[in-house]
Amino acid sequence: MSDGPEWDFMNQKNPSNSSNRSRFTIDYVFGIICLLLLIPTLMVAFGEFMDIIDFFEYGGDMGDVLVWILYTTTIFSILLISGLYFTDSMKSDSIRIGSGFFIITISIVNLISRLHDFQEERRNWGFDEFWLDFLYWPSTHERLELVFLGIIIGFLILRR
Repeated sequence: MSDGPEWDFMNQKNPSNSSNRSRFTIDYVFGIICLLLLIPTLMVAFGEFMDIIDFFEYGGDMGDVLVWILYTTTIFSILLISGLYFTDSMKSDSIRIGSGFFIITISIVNLISRLHDFQEERRNWGFDEFWLDFLYWPSTHERLELVFLGIIIGFLILRR
């Protein structure tokens, strides 16, 4: 065997170092996008809140406000914690684990609230068909998808 550079495997530059750097850049950009999405999310949430306030004239109650807070907190926390996670702003494992558990918990509470809302919607619409037929409606399954994605994101943050 020769001592030439073609046989010097130990001193060659590690190609995974550049892939780690590009992965870091992609993660960071994705985190910034999550954080920037908080602005339109807050604008939409404020508009929804104004609609709820207007609805008080027609029979709305504080339960509507509490549900709005739950739904807004869920999407806001998913974006905020994901943005902080991908920009590597969570310096300790306890913050990361607590954030993951928070997203999972609030998403499960959101799921329970949505299932209760669906039961009321089915009653109000007079929908006596099978439950799964109701889930085919885009307005129904899209809300559930958000909740399940929140739970998945929470587990991914816990996993690291």
